Amino acid sequence: MKKRAGGRIFAIAIVMSLIMLAVLVVSCGGESQQVRETADEQKYPPGTSEEMLTETTGGGELASESGEAQAGVEEEEEKEEESTTQADAAAAEIAGARFTVIEATRQESNADILTTGQREVAGDYYEIELEIENAGDDIVDLSEYSFRIWSEGIDADAYEGYYGTDGRLGKYVSENMISGTLLDYTTLQPATYKLKIGESVDGVFLFFDLNPKRTARNEGVTGEGTNLVFYKSRGEDSGESVEINLAGYPE
Repeated sequence: MKKRAGGRIFAIAIVMSLIMLAVLVVSCGGESQQVRETADEQKYPPGTSEEMLTETTGGGELASESGEAQAGVEEEEEKEEESTTQADAAAAEIAGARFTVIEATRQESNADILTTGQREVAGDYYEIELEIENAGDDIVDLSEYSFRIWSEGIDADAYEGYYGTDGRLGKYVSENMISGTLLDYTTLQPATYKLKIGESVDGVFLFFDLNPKRTARNEGVTGEGTNLVFYKSRGEDSGESVEINLAGYPE
Protein backbone atom coordinates (compact mmCIF):
# COMPACT_ATOMS: atom_id res chain seq x y z
CA MET A 1 0.00 0.00 0.00
CA LYS A 2 2.75 2.42 0.80
CA LYS A 3 4.43 1.77 -2.57
CA ARG A 4 1.21 2.50 -4.55
CA ALA A 5 0.64 5.74 -2.60
CA GLY A 6 4.19 6.86 -3.24
CA GLY A 7 3.81 6.12 -6.96
CA ARG A 8 0.63 8.21 -7.18
CA ILE A 9 2.35 11.15 -5.49
CA PHE A 10 5.27 10.88 -7.92
CA ALA A 11 2.93 10.76 -10.92
CA ILE A 12 0.99 13.81 -9.72
CA ALA A 13 4.23 15.74 -9.26
CA ILE A 14 5.26 14.96 -12.85
CA VAL A 15 1.88 16.06 -14.23
CA MET A 16 2.02 19.34 -12.25
CA SER A 17 5.52 20.01 -13.56
CA LEU A 18 4.39 19.50 -17.14
CA ILE A 19 1.41 21.83 -16.63
CA MET A 20 3.62 24.58 -15.15
CA LEU A 21 6.10 24.21 -18.02
CA ALA A 22 3.29 24.55 -20.56
CA VAL A 23 1.98 27.67 -18.82
CA LEU A 24 5.44 29.24 -18.85
CA VAL A 25 5.89 28.54 -22.57
CA VAL A 26 2.49 30.05 -23.43
CA SER A 27 3.15 33.07 -21.21
CA CYS A 28 6.57 33.77 -22.74
CA GLY A 29 5.25 33.43 -26.26
CA GLY A 30 2.39 35.82 -25.55
CA GLU A 31 4.73 38.39 -24.09
CA SER A 32 7.06 38.11 -27.10
CA GLN A 33 4.12 38.54 -29.47
CA GLN A 34 2.91 41.57 -27.47
CA VAL A 35 6.39 43.11 -27.51
CA ARG A 36 6.62 42.68 -31.27
CA GLU A 37 3.18 44.20 -31.81
CA THR A 38 4.05 47.14 -29.57
CA ALA A 39 7.35 47.70 -31.40
CA ASP A 40 5.61 47.61 -34.81
CA GLU A 41 2.91 50.04 -33.72
CA GLN A 42 3.48 53.71 -34.76
CA LYS A 43 3.54 56.13 -31.83
CA TYR A 44 1.31 59.23 -32.04
CA PRO A 45 1.08 62.36 -29.88
CA PRO A 46 -1.13 62.10 -26.75
CA GLY A 47 -4.81 62.65 -27.48
CA THR A 48 -4.60 61.58 -31.15
CA SER A 49 -7.76 59.79 -32.30
CA GLU A 50 -8.50 57.68 -35.38
CA GLU A 51 -10.69 60.53 -36.66
CA MET A 52 -7.78 62.94 -36.38
CA LEU A 53 -5.52 60.54 -38.25
CA THR A 54 -7.97 60.18 -41.12
CA GLU A 55 -8.53 63.94 -41.42
CA THR A 56 -4.79 64.65 -41.39
CA THR A 57 -3.65 62.31 -44.13
CA GLY A 58 -6.77 60.78 -45.63
CA GLY A 59 -5.27 57.35 -45.11
CA GLY A 60 -5.13 56.86 -41.37
CA GLU A 61 -1.45 57.86 -41.05
CA LEU A 62 -0.48 60.99 -39.21
CA ALA A 63 1.69 63.35 -41.24
CA SER A 64 4.74 64.06 -39.09
CA GLU A 65 5.70 67.64 -38.33
CA SER A 66 9.29 66.91 -39.25
CA GLY A 67 8.15 65.57 -42.62
CA GLU A 68 6.12 68.71 -43.27
CA ALA A 69 9.05 70.89 -42.25
CA GLN A 70 11.36 68.97 -44.59
CA ALA A 71 8.85 69.35 -47.43
CA GLY A 72 8.74 73.10 -46.76
CA VAL A 73 12.53 73.35 -46.88
CA GLU A 74 12.66 71.44 -50.17
CA GLU A 75 9.95 73.69 -51.64
CA GLU A 76 11.86 76.83 -50.63
CA GLU A 77 15.05 75.42 -52.17
CA GLU A 78 13.19 74.75 -55.43
CA LYS A 79 11.85 78.32 -55.45
CA GLU A 80 15.33 79.74 -54.85
CA GLU A 81 16.71 77.61 -57.67
CA GLU A 82 13.96 78.80 -60.03
CA SER A 83 14.51 82.46 -59.12
CA THR A 84 18.27 82.08 -59.62
CA THR A 85 17.70 80.55 -63.03
CA GLN A 86 15.36 83.39 -64.01
CA ALA A 87 17.85 86.02 -62.81
CA ASP A 88 20.62 84.43 -64.88
CA ALA A 89 18.35 84.32 -67.93
CA ALA A 90 17.46 88.02 -67.49
CA ALA A 91 21.02 89.26 -67.87
CA ALA A 92 23.29 89.67 -70.87
CA GLU A 93 26.77 91.10 -71.46
CA ILE A 94 28.26 92.87 -74.44
CA ALA A 95 31.47 94.87 -74.85
CA GLY A 96 32.14 94.92 -71.10
CA ALA A 97 28.62 96.09 -70.10
CA ARG A 98 26.41 93.65 -68.22
CA PHE A 99 22.69 94.46 -68.49
CA THR A 100 20.19 92.95 -66.03
CA VAL A 101 16.42 93.31 -66.29
CA ILE A 102 15.13 94.24 -62.83
CA GLU A 103 11.48 94.56 -63.78
CA ALA A 104 9.36 94.67 -66.92
CA THR A 105 5.71 95.79 -66.72
CA ARG A 106 2.98 96.94 -69.06
CA GLN A 107 1.61 100.44 -68.36
CA GLU A 108 -1.73 101.94 -69.46
CA SER A 109 -0.42 105.49 -69.93
CA ASN A 110 2.78 107.48 -70.34
CA ALA A 111 2.46 108.97 -66.82
CA ASP A 112 5.79 107.58 -65.60
CA ILE A 113 7.80 109.67 -68.06
CA LEU A 114 5.90 112.95 -67.92
CA THR A 115 7.63 116.18 -66.96
CA THR A 116 6.02 119.54 -66.26
CA GLY A 117 3.64 120.67 -68.99
CA GLN A 118 3.51 117.36 -70.84
CA ARG A 119 0.24 115.62 -71.65
CA GLU A 120 -0.73 112.21 -70.30
CA VAL A 121 -1.77 109.83 -73.06
CA ALA A 122 -3.48 106.48 -72.60
CA GLY A 123 -2.11 103.51 -74.48
CA ASP A 124 -0.03 100.34 -74.23
CA TYR A 125 3.49 100.96 -72.92
CA TYR A 126 6.30 98.66 -71.84
CA GLU A 127 8.43 99.89 -68.92
CA ILE A 128 11.71 97.98 -68.43
CA GLU A 129 13.93 98.78 -65.45
CA LEU A 130 17.63 97.91 -65.81
CA GLU A 131 20.81 97.60 -63.80
CA ILE A 132 24.04 98.09 -65.73
CA GLU A 133 27.50 97.06 -64.57
CA ASN A 134 30.90 97.64 -66.12
CA ALA A 135 32.22 94.07 -66.00
CA GLY A 136 34.97 94.72 -68.54
CA ASP A 137 38.52 96.03 -68.47
CA ASP A 138 37.92 99.54 -69.83
CA ILE A 139 35.47 102.43 -69.49
CA VAL A 140 31.89 101.69 -70.65
CA ASP A 141 30.22 104.57 -72.50
CA LEU A 142 26.46 103.99 -72.51
CA SER A 143 26.00 106.49 -75.34
CA GLU A 144 27.61 103.89 -77.62
CA TYR A 145 24.77 101.41 -77.10
CA SER A 146 21.40 101.22 -78.80
CA PHE A 147 18.48 99.84 -76.75
CA ARG A 148 15.94 97.99 -78.83
CA ILE A 149 12.89 95.76 -78.56
CA TRP A 150 11.72 93.14 -81.05
CA SER A 151 8.34 91.42 -81.36
CA GLU A 152 6.25 90.17 -84.26
CA GLY A 153 3.44 92.29 -82.84
CA ILE A 154 5.38 95.54 -83.32
CA ASP A 155 4.76 97.58 -86.49
CA ALA A 156 7.90 99.68 -86.70
CA ASP A 157 6.56 101.69 -89.67
CA ALA A 158 3.85 103.20 -87.44
CA TYR A 159 6.14 105.24 -85.18
CA GLU A 160 7.33 108.06 -87.39
CA GLY A 161 3.76 109.21 -88.08
CA TYR A 162 3.13 109.84 -84.38
CA TYR A 163 6.57 110.57 -82.89
CA GLY A 164 8.40 112.04 -85.87
CA THR A 165 12.11 112.25 -85.07
CA ASP A 166 11.60 111.85 -81.29
CA GLY A 167 12.84 108.32 -80.71
CA ARG A 168 12.51 108.09 -76.94
CA LEU A 169 9.51 105.73 -76.99
CA GLY A 170 10.10 104.06 -80.31
CA LYS A 171 11.96 104.57 -83.57
CA TYR A 172 12.14 102.39 -86.66
CA VAL A 173 15.00 99.90 -86.82
CA SER A 174 13.49 97.09 -88.89
CA GLU A 175 10.04 95.67 -89.65
CA ASN A 176 9.36 94.38 -86.11
CA MET A 177 12.08 96.18 -84.15
CA ILE A 178 12.21 99.65 -82.62
CA SER A 179 14.80 101.48 -80.54
CA GLY A 180 14.23 103.59 -77.43
CA THR A 181 16.12 105.93 -75.12
CA LEU A 182 17.66 104.83 -71.83
CA LEU A 183 16.24 107.20 -69.19
CA ASP A 184 17.09 108.08 -65.59
CA TYR A 185 14.19 107.72 -63.12
CA THR A 186 15.34 110.76 -61.13
CA THR A 187 15.68 113.25 -63.95
CA LEU A 188 13.74 111.52 -66.77
CA GLN A 189 16.64 112.55 -68.99
CA PRO A 190 18.77 110.29 -71.22
CA ALA A 191 21.20 108.21 -69.14
CA THR A 192 24.31 108.63 -71.27
CA TYR A 193 26.76 107.77 -68.50
CA LYS A 194 30.33 106.58 -68.57
CA LEU A 195 30.99 103.77 -66.09
CA LYS A 196 34.34 103.05 -64.50
CA ILE A 197 35.57 99.46 -64.28
CA GLY A 198 33.54 97.73 -61.56
CA GLU A 199 30.96 100.53 -61.37
CA SER A 200 27.25 99.76 -61.65
CA VAL A 201 24.21 101.95 -62.05
CA ASP A 202 20.55 101.28 -61.33
CA GLY A 203 17.48 103.49 -61.50
CA VAL A 204 17.58 103.55 -65.30
CA PHE A 205 14.82 102.33 -67.59
CA LEU A 206 13.35 102.07 -71.06
CA PHE A 207 9.79 103.08 -71.92
CA PHE A 208 8.43 101.78 -75.23
CA ASP A 209 5.10 102.63 -76.81
CA LEU A 210 3.79 99.29 -78.11
CA ASN A 211 0.82 100.75 -80.02
CA PRO A 212 1.55 104.27 -81.35
CA LYS A 213 -1.68 104.52 -83.41
CA ARG A 214 -4.18 103.32 -80.78
CA THR A 215 -4.89 103.51 -77.06
CA ALA A 216 -5.84 99.82 -77.01
CA ARG A 217 -3.53 97.07 -75.83
CA ASN A 218 -1.35 95.51 -78.52
CA GLU A 219 -2.34 91.86 -78.11
CA GLY A 220 0.32 90.82 -80.61
CA VAL A 221 3.08 91.64 -78.11
CA THR A 222 3.65 89.01 -75.42
CA GLY A 223 6.52 88.43 -73.02
CA GLU A 224 7.36 85.08 -74.59
CA GLY A 225 7.47 86.63 -78.05
CA THR A 226 9.45 89.75 -77.12
CA ASN A 227 13.22 90.21 -76.98
CA LEU A 228 15.09 93.14 -75.47
CA VAL A 229 18.12 93.82 -77.69
CA PHE A 230 21.35 95.56 -76.68
CA TYR A 231 23.25 96.70 -79.76
CA LYS A 232 26.78 98.20 -79.80
CA SER A 233 26.32 100.99 -82.32
CA ARG A 234 29.68 102.79 -81.97
CA GLY A 235 33.21 102.21 -80.71
CA GLU A 236 34.91 98.90 -80.11
CA ASP A 237 32.81 95.81 -80.91
CA SER A 238 30.34 97.94 -82.88
CA GLY A 239 27.79 95.87 -84.76
CA GLU A 240 27.51 93.21 -82.07
CA SER A 241 24.33 92.59 -80.09
CA VAL A 242 22.85 90.42 -77.33
CA GLU A 243 19.23 89.70 -76.44
CA ILE A 244 17.08 88.95 -73.40
CA ASN A 245 13.70 87.28 -73.78
CA LEU A 246 11.04 88.87 -71.54
CA ALA A 247 9.06 85.72 -70.77
CA GLY A 248 8.06 85.40 -67.11
CA TYR A 249 7.52 89.10 -66.43
CA PRO A 250 4.02 90.52 -65.77
CA GLU A 251 1.94 91.11 -68.86
